[in-house]
Amino acid sequence: MSSTAGAVSAALGAAVFFGLASALQHQEARAVETSASPSLLVTLARRPLWLVGIVADVAAVGLQALALGLGSVALVQTLLVAGLPLAAVLSALLAHRGLHRHEVVGLLLCSAGLALLGPALSSTPLGHPPSRADAVTAGVVVAAVVLPLLALRGRRRFGAVFAGAAAGAVIGAASVLLAVAASRVGDWSALFGSWALYGAVAVGLLGLLLAQVAFQTGELGAPLAALSVVEPVVAVLLAVAVLKETLPSTTSARLAAAVGAALAVAGVLALCRDEHRSVAA
Repeated sequence: MSSTAGAVSAALGAAVFFGLASALQHQEARAVETSASPSLLVTLARRPLWLVGIVADVAAVGLQALALGLGSVALVQTLLVAGLPLAAVLSALLAHRGLHRHEVVGLLLCSAGLALLGPALSSTPLGHPPSRADAVTAGVVVAAVVLPLLALRGRRRFGAVFAGAAAGAVIGAASVLLAVAASRVGDWSALFGSWALYGAVAVGLLGLLLAQVAFQTGELGAPLAALSVVEPVVAVLLAVAVLKETLPSTTSARLAAAVGAALAVAGVLALCRDEHRSVAA
C-alpha cells in the first residue's frame, strides 16, 4: 500500500471514530449542567457513554497521527470532514428518529465533495517542522480568533455556531502540532524531547473542552458543522503558513479541489440547518 493510500485509509478510519465520539459526547454534554470550565470534563467523566466517546476519540487521534505521518495536513484534515455525516446519522439513531431531509441532502453533498477533494489533495507533499518563532506567532493568531468567538457563544442566535467555530480553530491548531509530532515518530528522543508533542496534548485537551461547551449550546448540527468547517480551514492555513505545505499546482487539481470544497461546505451548511425550522418547513 502506498503512503498516500495509507494516509487516506487511516484518515477515513479516524473520521469514523471522530463521528462516533461526537455523537456520544453531544448526547451526554447536553444532559449535564452548562459550564465552560474544566470541571465540565470531570462531570462528564462520570457518564459511561461519554467515556466510550473518549475511547473513540483516542482511537481517532491515533489513526489521525498515523495518517499525518504518511500524508499532508491538507489531505488528512479534509478527509476528517467525513466524520460529520456519520455523526449526524448516529445522533439521529441515538435520538430514535429518522434523518431530516436537510440531513440527507447534507450527507450527499459532503460525500460528493470529499470524493473530489481526496484525489485532488492526494499529491500534496508533506510540510517541514516550523521554527519556534513561527509556531508562537501562529499560536497568537489562533488565540486572537478564538477569544472573540468564545465571547459570542452566549448569543441566542448563532451562539452554537460561534462556539463550534472556536472549538474547530483550537482543534485545527492541535492537528498541526500533531502532524509535527508524527513526523518524529521512530526517533523517540526527538519525539519526547519536542515541544510539539506536549503542545498537541495541551491544545487537544483545550479543544476537547471547547467541543463539549459547543455541544451544550444546541442540536448537534450547528456546533459540529461549524467545527467541521473551521477545523480543516485553520489546519490547512497553518500548514501552508507554518509547515510550508504546498497546495495542488495543476489547474485540474485546483478546480476539483475548489468544486469539492464548495460541495462539502454546502453539505455542512445543510447539516447546520436548525432542526425546528426544518420541521416547520
